[in-house]
Amino acid sequence: MTTARPPLSARNPQAYGFAVTLLGALFFFPDALVVRLIDTDTMTIAVWRGIAAAVTTFAGLAIFGRASLPHWRELLRWPSLAMIFLQGIGSVFFLASLGQTSAANALLILATAPFIAALMSWAILRERIDTPTWGAIFTVFAGVGIIGAGSLGGGHLSGDLFALANAVVIAAYYVVIRMAPQGNLMPAIAIGYLLTSAIAYPFAPMAPLDLQQAALIFISGGVILAGGCALLQIGPRYLPAAEVSMITMLEIIAGPLLVWLFIGENPGTKTLIGGCVILIAITAHTLLKLAQSQRGSNSANSA
Repeated sequence: MTTARPPLSARNPQAYGFAVTLLGALFFFPDALVVRLIDTDTMTIAVWRGIAAAVTTFAGLAIFGRASLPHWRELLRWPSLAMIFLQGIGSVFFLASLGQTSAANALLILATAPFIAALMSWAILRERIDTPTWGAIFTVFAGVGIIGAGSLGGGHLSGDLFALANAVVIAAYYVVIRMAPQGNLMPAIAIGYLLTSAIAYPFAPMAPLDLQQAALIFISGGVILAGGCALLQIGPRYLPAAEVSMITMLEIIAGPLLVWLFIGENPGTKTLIGGCVILIAITAHTLLKLAQSQRGSNSANSA
């Protein structure tokens, strides 16, 4: 009689966390492009995007995760309250940055998130950051420095500050997920989507949307945001916060390139060079970590 092979999450948690986190990052690749194509006020987008993400998430929980839904008292515990708050303000910061600076600036400033996450993990979780991760972080900042020399000054200061605030929120988001006990945080995240709508509503002109704009908002909120966040809620449980942030930095490369290719928002030569530096750092780091994980798994199996 053969026994069932254990899932990847049990056999190799780091590889599982990497795969889920990478898939979540892939969801977000076209997000900046889709927001640009909507072509309306960003706070109006925030209102409807939050509603679309909440409806999709609640529907998914009702169909696939009803058994794991928490009691309402669990939504009053600190991890759930933190996720509601962070999700709520994070989406507002992201869309505000896209509305007030270039897509390249808005996304590339997010490259500060791994460093912020590393500091938070060190201060709160006492989580050691190894030499390869620090090396990758410093290399990413070198890429950001190259980008800043050519494109950062071209954006508006308020938009850049909104992007930096979003980086802080993203770093805190992954640290909270890692700190939280095993449980379903998706209901809290769905409520966070509604908080985004509530925060944005007073600042939104709420101009009527045509069918194309409505469809793009659903794609951005109901598919990209809801699907990506659901996956990125799982990955950080298996990886340190700094490593998760490093993987999600791939969006920072793909987002501006897609906006450039489809609507001609040219990020500039230095942005492309800096982006290549960031991509090389992320790729080298993740391949090294996977190789180390595989060696550790092989050693354990041989023992």
